[in-house]
Amino acid sequence: MNSGFIQGENIILRAISAEDATAEYLSWINDPETTRGLVAGNFPSNLDALRKYIETVSQSPDAVMLAICEKYSGHHIGNVKIDRFDWISGTCELGILVGSPDYRGKGIGTEVCRLVTEYAFSRLNLRKVMLAVYANNPGAIRAYEKAGFQEEGRLKAHIFADGAFTDKIFMSIFRKH
Repeated sequence: MNSGFIQGENIILRAISAEDATAEYLSWINDPETTRGLVAGNFPSNLDALRKYIETVSQSPDAVMLAICEKYSGHHIGNVKIDRFDWISGTCELGILVGSPDYRGKGIGTEVCRLVTEYAFSRLNLRKVMLAVYANNPGAIRAYEKAGFQEEGRLKAHIFADGAFTDKIFMSIFRKH
């Protein structure tokens, strides 16, 4: 199996490409349970839009988007992106989608967080990785906490999800010196 860009214990992170815009990936974006607590998923998507999104992000100098793949099979199970780089302040924002339901609740999100924050700190020389998560996504919150992220603040009843308004929580992790 290709070692990918970043290799972990159970996953590899590799460059994403337009070929990753498959029916399976599209099913993640159009599944309310998968996109619960994400910006994506409020409106239906199609393969053309998904391909264009991948091409736009992967060509942007302001974002790094990687496919999350099962280490031994190479099966694409989700994506991770860091963007909104502030090179002067040494910060960026992190977003993760574990699309394949078979891989949720198995520590994949925590492993991805650890791998990507290490990449941001050691290879990009950043000092802080931030993220936003919605309070209706307790599994993601636990994964982020296990990876060392701490809550910095929250916007009360900020977004409408699951038929109610819920908090938007801001979390971060700092590079250890």
